[in-house]
Formats: sequence, structure tokens, C-alpha cells
Amino acid sequence: MKIRLTWFPALALIAAGCNGDDGRADTDTATDSASASASASASASATASASASATDTDSGSGGNSDSNGTTGGETDSTTAATVTDGNTTGVMTTTDTTTDGGDGTVIEVKIDPLDPIVTVVDGVIPPATVFTAVGITDKNVEVPVSCNWSYDRLDLASINAVDGSFVATGLAGGVGTVGCDAGGGLKASTSATVTLKFTSEPDPVDPGIKMGFGDAVDPDPSMVLLYPYDKTVFPRGLTGPTVQWNGGGANDIYYIHAVSEFFEFEGWYKVPPPSRFNWPTMPNDIWTKLTSSTDGPLTFDIQRYDGNKYYLAKTQTWTISPANLTGAVYYWEVNNGNIVRLNVGASNPENFIQKDGNTQCLACHSVSKDGSRLAAAAQGGWSPWTAINPADGAILYYSAKASGFQAISPNGSHVLWGQSDGTGPLHLSTYNSNAILAQLSVPGAYFVHPAWAGDTTHVAFGQRLNGNWLDFTASHLWITEVDLQGASFNNSKKIVDSAGGLPTVTFPTF
Repeated sequence: MKIRLTWFPALALIAAGCNGDDGRADTDTATDSASASASASASASATASASASATDTDSGSGGNSDSNGTTGGETDSTTAATVTDGNTTGVMTTTDTTTDGGDGTVIEVKIDPLDPIVTVVDGVIPPATVFTAVGITDKNVEVPVSCNWSYDRLDLASINAVDGSFVATGLAGGVGTVGCDAGGGLKASTSATVTLKFTSEPDPVDPGIKMGFGDAVDPDPSMVLLYPYDKTVFPRGLTGPTVQWNGGGANDIYYIHAVSEFFEFEGWYKVPPPSRFNWPTMPNDIWTKLTSSTDGPLTFDIQRYDGNKYYLAKTQTWTISPANLTGAVYYWEVNNGNIVRLNVGASNPENFIQKDGNTQCLACHSVSKDGSRLAAAAQGGWSPWTAINPADGAILYYSAKASGFQAISPNGSHVLWGQSDGTGPLHLSTYNSNAILAQLSVPGAYFVHPAWAGDTTHVAFGQRLNGNWLDFTASHLWITEVDLQGASFNNSKKIVDSAGGLPTVTFPTF
């Protein structure tokens, strides 16, 4: 038998990116001696049915002889087949095959193992998983073939193009596709999954105590998980959140568990009040590994043992976004009377505002969606509004008009202000003038907490029903259309009433 396979050169490209790109990586290095494991569902096999969709036979007048002296006629044919086995699919096409009347023509390729799962434990890379392939002829005979191997998730693992050795990187967990190109149009593929598992136990905990967490039956009567909030969505590119809770004792032992489809973390800690947990960064940056391995839901829970009794876990579900947070976060330092900026990736905020005599104390503020300007209340009390350039911190304008809470338009061109002046309406001005271009008003209504929509054409706001501009306990929620070119408000309407369960409906956002 003679098999002629056509080979094509392969070029591996590694793409690195951000904002959701699959080329995720970090620079953690594992230094411990924890074990690693690999499991592969190697017992499965792929089968295929082949149908000749076209045949073009060119017979010569004489036989052909290979270097081993084998002779036979040549047949050029086009054959298509599809392999399906669970989650595994392979497509094989032959465009130039040779038969000799013996074992037959190779019409498909089978990969082994199928759909393997490789688990990296505590950063230790397990031995290579080696992929192999065999060809199946039209006479159902297995014959050896060679493949040009590929893998489409190089952030998860590498594969040797010649011998099929598959080695996890340990940088992230996920699933990708292993491809086998046997030449002559013969191809097959299978999934290959990498999972990451980490454990942390800074102070040794008795194994018997650790086992006991699984026996808990009663809810925890005192522990309250304070932060993060349930259903929080976390972008990539940030440090991990400090988990905070109350209600534990100084000697309580906690089991902290986080799990997603391709990632798992287990930790055992003593965390005396005020109880705070920071994700480990050495020898592995756990939060980076977690976010690199998770697109979507993550289950997080904390379970407590008080020395006498185990309690059921407090559980939350978080979502990991596939995109990185970009830009900066602005916030008010209440104790310092200052607005600071925290750039993404920075460990500390920066003081960026060039304060003058009118802006020594800055508080409630609004940043335009394009980041070009910031409007803030100054000096406390009547709280006049001011406009600031975030690029250099320069004071662009000081209004000397009471405001308290103000909203700046998405492009930074206009400011809606006046909550603290006691008159009721909100006033529209350009960012560099206190001249009133239009008023948002309803007779007898006091409007508060305006928020601009990203489309520039809508503003949401509250209507307080009691108290004063700063302190009240009942309010409705309104929305209006705004025309900046014509300097007007239209179709103002109440959309949510103050109700028994939600009497104060305010601080809207889009």
C-alpha cells in the first residue's frame, strides 16, 4: 500500500491583547511543590461516514513504483466526511490520495485522546498530554499518519506541531481546539480544556477541622457579608476586592471558596474582627488567575467554624467581564474634602486639582462621559458649582451660584445645577457661565440629583417631597428630554412614584 500525504507548513501566531481578547497572560511564577494532575477522556473514539461528492480519475498507461518497490494505480478523488463524538468534531477532506489495492484509501483521521482536561494545581505544570492520530481507510483499516498539530488558545497551552505534546501554561483556564492536519486535505479536531486550582493555608489548620465544613447544616446566625455586593460585575485588569464581613470571633476559622467553570480556589484562614480577606498575590496572583480563567458567573462563599459548630456558607454570585476597565475612577475623599483620581492599575489615588481660594473644599461631582470636564460643588454650605479640567486639574470656572448636586453633559459642554438654591427648578448653563439658558421646572416641585444619559438627549432626576435639598425621606423619579442646541426641556414626566417599600427614589444613573 502507498499513501501520499500533502503537507502544508504551519506558522504559529501568538496574539496578545486586551479588552476581552483571548490572549490573556500574567507573569506569575509557581515556586511550591504542590501536585498537579491531568485527566483525559481517552477512551472515546471518533467515527465517520464518508461520501464521495466528486470523483476525477486519471489513469495512466502504466503502474507507478515507490522507493520500496510497491506498484499500483493512482486515483485522484475528492472525499468529504464529518466526525462527531460528544463535543468533538472533525472534518476530513481528501484531494489527492493513493491506493494500491491493499489497505485502501485513507478517508478520515482519528485523534486520541478526545476532549482531554488538564488541571494545573497551585501553579505546578503537569506532564505533557501527547496527542496521536491514526488514519482510517475506506476498507476500515487503521494506518499510521503524521499530523501538523495546532491549538487555538496559546494563553492556555502550547502544542508541539510535530509530536503533539500539549503543555499547559498555567496562566489561565479555559477551552480551546486542537487541530490535526494530516495533509492532502485530511483534518480532524478535538477540544482541550485547561483548569486551574489553587489552595491557600497560611497557618496550618487541623485536617479534621477542614473536613468538618462539609457537615454544616444550620445557617450562620451572626456573620454578615458586607462587601463585595451580591451580583457584582468585575472587569479585568484590577486588583482583587477586599472581602469584608462582620459577626465572627477572634479565633473563628473560615473556609473561603471561589469556583467558576475553569477555576477553583480554596482557602482556610483565621480572620479576626474587623474581618477582611485580601486575595493572595504570592506565589501566585490568585485574582488575576481567577479573572483570566472566567468569562461569566463565579460563585463565592465563606463558611465559619466557631470552635464548637460549623455553619452553612454565606454565598454570592459574581460576574467576571471579558473586558478590561479603562480610564480612571474619580471619587470624593470625605475626610479631606477633596476629589481624587485613581487611574486603572494604579495602587494609590492622585491629587490632581489645582485648588484656589474658592475651591479648597470640593465634594459632590460629575464627570463628563468623554472625560473632558468635571463639575463639582465647592466650599460646603450653599455649595456653588465649579468646572475643572481633568487633564491638568485647572479650575476652568467658578460659578458663585448655589448648586449642591450638579450634572455635566456627556460632552462636557453644559451643566445642570441649582439643587441647593431652594427655588425648586434646575438650571441649564454652559460649563463656563452661570447665565441660565433654560429651567427644568414643575410648579411646586423641588428637583434633585440630575443625571445625564449618554445620548445627551435625556436627563433623569428626583423630586423631593419633604425635608431640604440635602436631607429628605421621600421622592419621585422623573425623566425629561433635553435639547442643548435649542436650550429647552420637553416631555418631562414622572416614571416612578414614592411608595411604601421604596419611599425615596433618587440618585438615578444611566
